[in-house]
Amino acid sequence: MSVEFILYSRSGCHLCSEMLDQLMAMEQAGTFRVRVIDIDDNPELQCRYALHIPVLSTIDNNVLCKHALDKQAVTDYLANQAG
Repeated sequence: MSVEFILYSRSGCHLCSEMLDQLMAMEQAGTFRVRVIDIDDNPELQCRYALHIPVLSTIDNNVLCKHALDKQAVTDYLANQAG
């Protein structure tokens, strides 16, 4: 089973790029995928996340981390989904 995360991001955000790179380094054998959403394409998302990006959430909008990757939160979430 593959889990999908959502990474709320914006173009030119170095923290966003770092989080995506770190996530991709954690991904193994299709265990999860990341959908990147540019908040600047949606005024509502821009208002909600403008000062908090990057934001990593689950597909059901459970925020796992903001600003920096919390590897433990991702690992715990994946373990919960597998078990």
